[in-house]
Amino acid sequence: MKTAVIAPLGLSPPAITSFIEGIGEPVSDLVIIATNNEMVISGANFLTAGLSLRYPWLKVHLQILPFDDISNTEENFKFMSFASRHIRREREYFSCEKIYLNCAGGRKNECVTLALLGQILQVDGVFHIVNENVGVLNQRLEYLRKDILKFLDIKEEEEQKTLYETKKEEYDALLFPARTGYEIIRIPTLPFPEDYLGYLIYSIKNSGEGMEKSDMELMVNHGIFEKTGNNYEVTRHGEEFLEVLLGK
Repeated sequence: MKTAVIAPLGLSPPAITSFIEGIGEPVSDLVIIATNNEMVISGANFLTAGLSLRYPWLKVHLQILPFDDISNTEENFKFMSFASRHIRREREYFSCEKIYLNCAGGRKNECVTLALLGQILQVDGVFHIVNENVGVLNQRLEYLRKDILKFLDIKEEEEQKTLYETKKEEYDALLFPARTGYEIIRIPTLPFPEDYLGYLIYSIKNSGEGMEKSDMELMVNHGIFEKTGNNYEVTRHGEEFLEVLLGK
């Protein structure tokens, strides 16, 4: 069985590696969603080297967003669409039977967005990590930050592994902390039934056609529709959300 993990990355590479190490089952594919930031990309290359040495069978796919941070609603929708495409890609193109979302390395809005997306696209679990020794971990991370930045311009996997091996013991202590020092928390989610999701998509595409009035009012409350008199129109917010649902 092939299992994929999809995870946003910020400035803390151990948020991804400790999940791969601690989930307790083999992972075949890892998709890292990184912002276009030098420190983030260097961290992605760094953790890729560590994982390649520890789990040589693991396929790591680095996907870089077209901005260096998620700072507004439009960029959050772009992140959501980006993640949606890669969830579908892992399932349909790479034939992964199980897909997990690890939101520990992302911003708070990324965590909330992934939890919602996981329900809509029926992934097999959304997770977060809580580290009991986060202060010590952060100190170690900052101490090694300049070393991690050296991985920025190294694209070849073998060169990344060679550089990693120069301080392998220190790097492993950072990326793969003792399993007893952190908890992997499963975020409660409920999958959207496909027929109900299809009903929502059709109704949004057609400005509420075929939708129950009570559901229309819910769509207004959530900013999907705007009501003028007895008429309902899809908002720009609703249009952007629809593009996510359609996988665009």
